[in-house]
Amino acid sequence: MTDMAEVEILAASNAADRGLRALADLAAAAAGANYRVVGGHMVHLLGRLYPTDTAARVTADADAGMDPVAAADATFHTALLARGYRLVTGNHYEAPSGDDTPLSVDLLVPGTGGRRLERIEYAGRGFDAIPGLTLALASDPLRVRVRARLTTSETLRFEVPVPGVEQAVVLKALAWRSRLAAKDVADLCTLLSITHEHRDRLSEWKLHTARTGARKDAARALHELVTMLDRGQRIDGLTITPARLSGLIRRYVADRHTPRPPTDTGTAQHVARDANGQESLLSALRAAASGHPHRAKPGTPGGSTTPPQPEPPDHSPQTGPEMGL
Repeated sequence: MTDMAEVEILAASNAADRGLRALADLAAAAAGANYRVVGGHMVHLLGRLYPTDTAARVTADADAGMDPVAAADATFHTALLARGYRLVTGNHYEAPSGDDTPLSVDLLVPGTGGRRLERIEYAGRGFDAIPGLTLALASDPLRVRVRARLTTSETLRFEVPVPGVEQAVVLKALAWRSRLAAKDVADLCTLLSITHEHRDRLSEWKLHTARTGARKDAARALHELVTMLDRGQRIDGLTITPARLSGLIRRYVADRHTPRPPTDTGTAQHVARDANGQESLLSALRAAASGHPHRAKPGTPGGSTTPPQPEPPDHSPQTGPEMGL
């Protein structure tokens, strides 16, 4: 069981009121179930736990990710109905809010594979299935106690589990790859800014060495986004500069096209220097025997120096001064 973190939220709009009321209803109905708050609320709460200068967007609904058994469970369904909700579609619930826009709760389940959003049937109901959710449900959540003050001066108190920052990045990267939505880009800007400013607190971060599973798929999607940014393609939803976003991805997320640097470069460099020195000595001896002057090869002692080649990006955790992106 992880420690409980506490956050305070001050709603600034009717949409924020509706989103927080729906989140409180979700927390009450799903108490005790294995679920995670996902979507915009996930990013908003992570932004409260790991403050940055990048503002998270406001969301007016509540999204819960859970396994299909829990999503279709009669206990959860009955608890939402008791709070005034009605089932509109297989995974979408609505309740009166007091104005023209209802409160909204959506239940999402893990995708069956790949990197695409899909629709699956379970117990006679249809659910939206999202990639990356299996990883989030298998990882320990961050447990958050929320105190929210609405524009009506009403105060809500509730507790919810949210994915860690890395799992949130995976979810949002795969969501962006599936639908290319501006809101996913905005959320990635927030999450990667959190990663940069609080990397020392993210001890479970593994995207810098991602080679398998959902992490690998998310890393591929993020570097596809980098390619689009580098080409100057229009990307809606950016809340930081394109260069900063691509720089953050390159620094903290493995690129499958870039081999990881060897762990012990000192030995390799020493062997290379010894080999170059031995070759130069043998060349000089052969030249002396043949009567021709020895000409050192470029890049060896006595020869011309070639321009240094750029090093591959470093995806290892950074503990030094912050990068000026």
